[in-house]
Amino acid sequence: MSDRLRPRLQRLGIVLALAGISVTTIYPLLFMLSTALKGRREYLFNRYGLPHQPTFDNFSTVWTAGKFGHYVGNSVLVVAGGVVLSWVVCSLAAYALSHLRFRGRRAMFLVILGSMMIAPQVIIIPLYAMLIRLGLLNHHFGLVLVYATFATPFGTYLLTSYFRSIPGELVEAAQVDGASHLQILRRVILPIGRPALLTLGIFNALWMWNELLFALLILQDDRVRTLMVGVANLRGQYTTNIPLLSAGLFVAALPVLLVFLVFQAQLTKGMTMGAVK
Repeated sequence: MSDRLRPRLQRLGIVLALAGISVTTIYPLLFMLSTALKGRREYLFNRYGLPHQPTFDNFSTVWTAGKFGHYVGNSVLVVAGGVVLSWVVCSLAAYALSHLRFRGRRAMFLVILGSMMIAPQVIIIPLYAMLIRLGLLNHHFGLVLVYATFATPFGTYLLTSYFRSIPGELVEAAQVDGASHLQILRRVILPIGRPALLTLGIFNALWMWNELLFALLILQDDRVRTLMVGVANLRGQYTTNIPLLSAGLFVAALPVLLVFLVFQAQLTKGMTMGAVK
């Protein structure tokens, strides 16, 4: 095999492998959309084929009778609150761990990293009891606090890694000018760390939008439920309208797909952020 042909075959193999992975990812979405465009009768007789008489009745049903419009508003409120609160907490912690000198800083950073190994299911019972005592059950703010808490370890790690790449001379110059730590964070660190903040916001938004366990546990009242809980409610106890469920799943997945398509370059950059100085 010639030296010219070998790199081409290697690239071809990589392209074919990536194409195969793409097919396994895209096909379920297309199958879900195809099922959502079928009526219940057509689905029973034509489960795997393309819809012969496409209909949008399932989408209108989940949006009106399924109250998806109301659930989308609840999800947007919870996700926005969780992302903003995680930004505030993680940026404060990351600034302290990256540019302040105090005893126990390294130990505190290791403790934060170690908390990432704790499965959320382990503390679900004491967490539920605490929310009841605080009166935050069936309140959006209770779920926002839970989301921000679980997002803090990874967010602190990500922002700390990025903030450490910011020269300490900038912080020292701001201190010489009389700026406080909060002013330094707001006027120096955060503008420079905007790419890291955007990456963290995207990661947290995608996770919070798709999360079901804590949303189902904390928001038990129908008026405060999020979209993923509304999708779960489309399943019946004995039988399920599969086309209707597929329409609900597609509506829930559409915002995630749009966010990924718009910010895919930023997400890819965020995978290696802080790895190289």
